Amino acid sequence: MTGSSKQTTSSSSAPWAAAQPALKQGIGAAQNLYNSGTGAQVYNDSTVVPWSNNTMTAMDKTKDAALANLNGNGVSGQYQGIINNGGYNSGQLEALNNTRQVANGSFNINEDPGFQQVVDQATNAVNGNASAAGRYGSGTNQQLLGSTIGDLGARQYQAFQQRKDAANSNLFNMGQTGFGQLGQAYSGLQAPAQSLMQVGGMDDDYAARVMNDRLRVFNENQNKPWENLSRLQAIASGAGQLGGSTTQSQPGQNPFLTALGYGATGAGLLGGMF
Repeated sequence: MTGSSKQTTSSSSAPWAAAQPALKQGIGAAQNLYNSGTGAQVYNDSTVVPWSNNTMTAMDKTKDAALANLNGNGVSGQYQGIINNGGYNSGQLEALNNTRQVANGSFNINEDPGFQQVVDQATNAVNGNASAAGRYGSGTNQQLLGSTIGDLGARQYQAFQQRKDAANSNLFNMGQTGFGQLGQAYSGLQAPAQSLMQVGGMDDDYAARVMNDRLRVFNENQNKPWENLSRLQAIASGAGQLGGSTTQSQPGQNPFLTALGYGATGAGLLGGMF
């Protein structure tokens, strides 16, 4: 006789009995939230902050000032005139032309009315001295008069040359000034358009933010239901792992071997012999 027996062991991984009501309540609450759409709602209104009244007023004033100074109007007309004049305003252009006349002029002592006055004064002085000395009309008187007038003419010519040299130097410097002012005038001419571009850039920025907000609403409407479903699945999956049971069967000890002292080990080694 074999005397063998079979034992069956069962185990359960069910949640703690005291926790089961809370788990059931949580799953039910999650189902209710999912069915009601809570957590999947989308804020469909715009989140774009509109321009304030002060900003809109400033934008309008900037635009009005820019339009008033475009296309030859206002400051743009003055800047265009400077550009047309080679970089000079009207006063500078007048000074430039006067300087150019001196720089390009030729010496003609008879065209200087001031010089004739000086000659008359010198002649009267020389003749007066000669007359007082009783030598008026003498050769000495005439020689002194000629020498005096000649010296005056020489000094006048030297002064003319100095003025001409200075005028040429000033003309060169004024040319450089005009060249530099051309760039400044061109920048000033563009300023109204740049102001309009700044206002336009603000409008473009606002339009881009509005469009991005529309995309946000669209994307949230597309994704929120899936996010809500994922939450429900996560809760259900987590709760599902808490239940379940296992059953294990194994042969029992042979009574005959147990009596001989082999116990369970002997049953494993010698069981096939009986």
